[in-house]
Amino acid sequence: MAKATLGAGNVEITLDGEPAVLRPSLQAAQSISRQSGGISGAVRAVGQFDFDAIVAVVTLGLGVAGAEAKEIPNKVWKTGLTELVGPVSSFLTILANGGRPISTGGEEGEDPQNQ
Repeated sequence: MAKATLGAGNVEITLDGEPAVLRPSLQAAQSISRQSGGISGAVRAVGQFDFDAIVAVVTLGLGVAGAEAKEIPNKVWKTGLTELVGPVSSFLTILANGGRPISTGGEEGEDPQNQ
């Protein structure tokens, strides 16, 4: 297995006009799974433009808490759900794959767990 590239599972988003990075983590995967009845529940909710689900995934993906986390709903609102559904869905797929991007070319994906 190839050596992983740091950040291989990260997903870049634009949040209220600013670049941000959703980083896969065990904590994010567990929290999202518990809140949504599984990662697939979160994927369905995001696909249905569930504002609270998108806010939760973005907040957990950014790894923010406290006052910074309280700003996320407003930033998501200003950004618009249509801009976030695609990258948030990709992030959820990466979480479901253990933090690794899904390989699309028949080659093994880079494994951020083997760092």
